[in-house]
Amino acid sequence: MVEKTSLMRSLKISGLFTKRERKLFLVLLLVIIIWILYKFIIIPQVDKLRGLEEEKLELESRKTGIDSVLDKEIYIHEELSILQDEYENISKSFFTSLNQADIINLLGEMLNDDAFEAEDLIFYEPQEEEVGQLSVRSIDVDIPYNGYFDGIVRVLRGISSYPKKIIINKMIMDSMEDKLAGTLSLRFYSIEEPIDSEKKIISYYDLVGEIQENPFEPFEEYEEDLVLEEDMEGDIETGESVGEEVVEIYSREILEDFEEGSFDFIPSNRYVKGSVFRSNKSKSSKNSLRLEYCILAIGNENRAYINLADKEIYIKYPPASLGIWIYSYGYSPSTIGIELVDQNNEKFDIPICEGVSWVGWSYLEVNLPLDLSIYPLRADKLYVELTNYRDDHGVLLFDRLEANYPIESNSLGQFNTFHVVEEGETLDDISLKYYNTTKKKDLIKRYNELKSDQITPGRVLVIPR
Repeated sequence: MVEKTSLMRSLKISGLFTKRERKLFLVLLLVIIIWILYKFIIIPQVDKLRGLEEEKLELESRKTGIDSVLDKEIYIHEELSILQDEYENISKSFFTSLNQADIINLLGEMLNDDAFEAEDLIFYEPQEEEVGQLSVRSIDVDIPYNGYFDGIVRVLRGISSYPKKIIINKMIMDSMEDKLAGTLSLRFYSIEEPIDSEKKIISYYDLVGEIQENPFEPFEEYEEDLVLEEDMEGDIETGESVGEEVVEIYSREILEDFEEGSFDFIPSNRYVKGSVFRSNKSKSSKNSLRLEYCILAIGNENRAYINLADKEIYIKYPPASLGIWIYSYGYSPSTIGIELVDQNNEKFDIPICEGVSWVGWSYLEVNLPLDLSIYPLRADKLYVELTNYRDDHGVLLFDRLEANYPIESNSLGQFNTFHVVEEGETLDDISLKYYNTTKKKDLIKRYNELKSDQITPGRVLVIPR
């Protein structure tokens, strides 16, 4: 018994906790747990909550700003409507319409004098002038006439006192027995929407023989006939005429339509200035590319470049020709060309035209090298070049660069590209890459005879364009 009691005492001394020590240990353990919770859970949550509060305040501030803008929407529309009304009133008060029928009707009133006889009306192509920041359009009309002095003076006074903007450019007057004869040149100004300069302007004497109640009203077939003439003129170099129809001889692959992306202006030296931006005046779709240039040709190379390198425009095999629409506002001695680069980075300068000899849209074609070993070619730059010791400035529009292949070489009338499937790619990825949508996935499957959405890396897929 004595031995058992001494054993228990020795166990207490050797390390067993007392009741008070156990309580203190539990308190310490609880404090440690609370500290861990506070340090690693509560504090991060508080910080996150504070961040969310700040983000909430920022979003509420942005929402208040957006609401303020939206509240002004009705006011902005009302102001815009008032400004548009003022614009229309000013336009109607001081400027006339450039519509041919309106001008004929107006001249019919102004030239209505027994002592003044207009022999003809000769219309010229509409022009566009920049007056400050305002774009003003005009059209010149020549009027061969004969009459008596008093009648001519009355007509001139009527023109000069007319409230709308009409300028007498010049007047030629010769004596003819007891009368005077000559040519009166007028210029009509307008700030209305531009008329299509490609539509052929016809003399009203061309309409003689057709019966109308009002000879100043345009015929119903007027627009349709003009559009037909425009289409025939536009394809005169790219098709063959059969009767009144134009038979297309090319299958065309559009390389660039200048609708999207940015284009840079690159001068060849410091004496070449200019800029490039997108224009709303186009031959196809919505936009074209506008080049403004000033060239003082005193350097070794005198070119204004439009950079195409970022567009990755490839010509994979020799076409019958390379075609592009170019709009000119005036004649120029400059050469327009395109710079191509082969796989060895060798450059080819291909002149498209040597000198600008047209005004308006013109479709230009150029033959490319037929050496298959240099293909595929990449379109690197468009350029305008001037020979030494001259200067020139102007504005050109570029639209729809395309490769033309003989129509019999493409019986399907379509162009395809190829895609090598990479590891991890899906049909959705490929459809999105080429069509900007995943909805063309079934088209890709059909052209490549795929039974499912599973594709193996390394497969070459046909991508219809």
